[in-house]
Amino acid sequence: MFLKRACKKDQKRILIALASIFFLILITCIVLIQKTNPPNNGVNSPFSERERTKEAIELALKRSRLSSESREKQYLEDQGSNYGYTQGKLKEINDEEHFHLQNKVYLDYTGAAPYPASVLTNSYSDLFQNFYANTHSRSQPSLQTNDLIEKFRSKLLEYFNTESGQYSVVFTSGTTQALKLVGEAFPFSRNSKFAYLNQNHNSVIGIREYALLKQASFHSLKEENIQQFIKDEKELGDVNENKDKNENGQGQGEGEEEEEEVTFNLFAYPAESNFDGSKYDLNWIKDFQSIKNNDWLVLLDAAAFLPSNKLDLTKYPADFVTLSFYKMFGYPTGLGALIINNDIVHLLQKSYFGGGTVVLVSDCTTFCVRHPNPSTKLEDGTLPFLDIITAKYGLEFIENLGIDQISQHIYHLGKYLVKELSKLKWSNGNPLVEIYGKWDLNQDNNFNKQGGIVTFNLLDTNNNYLNFNDVQASLESEGINLRTGCHCNPGACTQYFGINEDDLKQAAEEKESCGDDIIFINNKPLGAIRASLGYGTMFEHIDYLIQVINMKYIEKEDNF
Repeated sequence: MFLKRACKKDQKRILIALASIFFLILITCIVLIQKTNPPNNGVNSPFSERERTKEAIELALKRSRLSSESREKQYLEDQGSNYGYTQGKLKEINDEEHFHLQNKVYLDYTGAAPYPASVLTNSYSDLFQNFYANTHSRSQPSLQTNDLIEKFRSKLLEYFNTESGQYSVVFTSGTTQALKLVGEAFPFSRNSKFAYLNQNHNSVIGIREYALLKQASFHSLKEENIQQFIKDEKELGDVNENKDKNENGQGQGEGEEEEEEVTFNLFAYPAESNFDGSKYDLNWIKDFQSIKNNDWLVLLDAAAFLPSNKLDLTKYPADFVTLSFYKMFGYPTGLGALIINNDIVHLLQKSYFGGGTVVLVSDCTTFCVRHPNPSTKLEDGTLPFLDIITAKYGLEFIENLGIDQISQHIYHLGKYLVKELSKLKWSNGNPLVEIYGKWDLNQDNNFNKQGGIVTFNLLDTNNNYLNFNDVQASLESEGINLRTGCHCNPGACTQYFGINEDDLKQAAEEKESCGDDIIFINNKPLGAIRASLGYGTMFEHIDYLIQVINMKYIEKEDNF
């Protein structure tokens, strides 16, 4: 009887193995078919002929395509090694990794990087060939899963030039949850200050609500005011230090020790703006940390920065770093991380505890023993272990391309886009395009101040803003994918477009969501058009965008 059961088990394992092999072959065949004959889905290639309602636009685009190769040849001669990657031609990489884009011009890398085919193939192959289980169990698959998760934590820290003795990795659902965790657990008090750069994502500004709950103050700072704020805080710290010395020297008996109350403050800013790609000084980290007497901790939002830049935590030791993996390499989604300096983990005062974060809990009293491991005590519930295990393939993909090369590649493509858009003029000489950010066409290499994001609005012949949603729809019809709106960065919009508090209150009476059709308030735009470049962006994508804008607006004016 036992032998019969054993034989049946073996047969079942063989059948499962054969089914897995068949499924892998099926997936591989589908991938090969997709690469050979990518589905059309009713969308024409942006580089093929299109039906036009305006014959002049059609003819103009045809002329543009004929001259595109000569423009690309000249660009490649000018840029040399700044374009593409040493281990293969960029077009070949796109053909192999992004055939599922169906030849669309995808320029929304800051929204989400396109997921490379090889990352999916490697991930699914791993999951088909191995079995992983909930890490809260003691089974062999669970122990193996936990081991791989810990290895990925170490790999991630190594990527940031640090190690587990200095930092801990807390996995989250993304940057927003990581920021929320900081806000919830930070030791704000009534004397604390929460300072942040005005051009921050809403998810960073939202920490303000936790600060206010503890009666802390908040300070929205413009970039040009940061150094003055640091200077003022240092002077205040010196005053408080002298005051403490004087008080401690009077009226205190021998052997008496007065317990000192420490106030913790938080400064939060993005390494790179998600609105316009402006980069901010990473030296601010140490500048704030050097303020005496009142302890300043620094939170660095690296979500828009990491897809095309390397962060060295040994050189720039931020106390908190937040990130999302899908912005770096597209897959998996729903996974991010909070990287915390181990020296300040003990300061975090997280209220809620979930499964796996505690050692012992009483159901009758408030007795609770939190897990001693910094990562474990902050990760509520079961981790998305399959996503964490397969995230390594995305990180390896980026490492193989070379993050420094990606940074140079998209910066120079972005600069070319800015230069060409700046040339577009109406017949009366007024500019068609208004561009935002720190782009400086007079500097050969400004990538330490500007990332590969080109954010702009189009103007009519009288310098009035055009409806950016209409512009997006027009470009979308030509196979160009961009993003429009305020990009969850209210400080950027208020600063660039002169929006005041009265404008905001008036807009609040009319708007129902950030994505509705109310995009002007008192003739001021509530956003802009964002073209965010990434590792797969090619010259022909940028050139095509320029030519389409030119044909649809400038040449259309000439012909109609």
